[in-house]
Amino acid sequence: MRITPTASWLASAATLTTIAVTTTVTASDLAPIATPEGITLEPLGQAQGYDLGKETASILLRDHIVFADTRGMTLYTYQKDPPNASVCVAECAASWQPLIAPRHADTYGDWSVIRRPDGARQWAYRHKPLYTYVRDLDPGSVGGNDPARFGARRKNSAGQYVGGGTRGSLLEGAAANAPLPADWEPALLYPVTGQALPAGMSVREVPDAEGLVLTDYRGRTLYAFKGDPAKDTAACASLPCPWQPVAAPEAAGPIGAFAVVERTKQGIDQWTYKGEGLYSYAGDLAGGDAYGVGVNPKWHLAAVARYYMPPGVTLVNTPGQGKILATADGRTLYRRDAYILQSGGGHSFRRGNPARPAVGRDIGVNARCEGQCARMWHPFLAPASAHPRGFWNLDRRSDGSRQWTYEGFALWTYDGDKKPGDMNGNDSLQYQFDDEAGTPKTGLRQALDIGTPQDGPPGLYWAIAVP
Repeated sequence: MRITPTASWLASAATLTTIAVTTTVTASDLAPIATPEGITLEPLGQAQGYDLGKETASILLRDHIVFADTRGMTLYTYQKDPPNASVCVAECAASWQPLIAPRHADTYGDWSVIRRPDGARQWAYRHKPLYTYVRDLDPGSVGGNDPARFGARRKNSAGQYVGGGTRGSLLEGAAANAPLPADWEPALLYPVTGQALPAGMSVREVPDAEGLVLTDYRGRTLYAFKGDPAKDTAACASLPCPWQPVAAPEAAGPIGAFAVVERTKQGIDQWTYKGEGLYSYAGDLAGGDAYGVGVNPKWHLAAVARYYMPPGVTLVNTPGQGKILATADGRTLYRRDAYILQSGGGHSFRRGNPARPAVGRDIGVNARCEGQCARMWHPFLAPASAHPRGFWNLDRRSDGSRQWTYEGFALWTYDGDKKPGDMNGNDSLQYQFDDEAGTPKTGLRQALDIGTPQDGPPGLYWAIAVP
């Protein structure tokens, strides 16, 4: 049985989003895109969310992001490989399969192509050839350790049931990770290693910035400005200026790409990054905020790496929900998600619905959307020239067209949105109950099967797609 609620709180939540919005840009163009075509990004381990329970999702930290192939399989480097060469051949290459680069692939930032002993072209990152591991079955796996075994009982990519039992069980029944084979390491984008940083600074993933950016000791996003705002009368249109210079200690000296410049008028020494002064923005009130983007074109994000964004996709800044993904003409993009009704979740809060890529892949392009629903919701299709890159991938539909997916979830637009910033489809729910006579009172009840057996009434809902 399906019930679609029309509760007043849903209507009021949608109404709040009809205020004027602004289209924003992402991480600075001065920072390289993290991945070339054909290289994707995946959060590792339990951050994949192999569970429908929102309680589980709320505690899954995205603290490691790995480079992956188009299937989402983790990429590795081999410590015995010399720079720009591979010694993993024969039996080694049978288990650790080289990531073959297409003919059109070329050097790109930290990415390059090497020639294997057999003449094949292989991707390399920072001069280290890249491989996949045959024992990895599902995205988020490392060294053959499949995160699908955490949480609810479910099928892995080999069709085997794994997991500890019921929703939210996390570690219950799951064996400890097997050690990664010697001399092999996952190729991580995040956390960033090997970069010299001043004391108190760090590199963090800031989703609203669509990339990795510098942050100060408070975790606040940093921005860069070329020149001295005190000498540029157009730099700060209002006083006090919301751009606050990042002070350096008196004895500080150059560190990697960082240097120190004296700001005589302010009476401080200021950190610079790649020759530009560093600032925080007064409108950013917490770690992860990036409200300074687009406020003044003279300032841009102090970005280390930026995420790929397909042509035809933009970020729209909305009240209440912050930045959301949208089409080029401002139509909100949505994902079709699922959860169990007894589980908690902050649906009405900003970023209250953490994306669980495993659930998105289970649902795929089948939104279980019929009748009027199917007439109102439309797949966000990709052009023929599109390729997987970063968190963006492609899923084939039954008619042969390809639909964009983001962090595992197929993307959709909604006819109920009339202008940029409308989110009238957000939190539109369809409950699924198994109420057939004679349903056993024990065991798993699967009124809705999207890959994870469920022990409670499940629901499908539409959620805004956020970066």
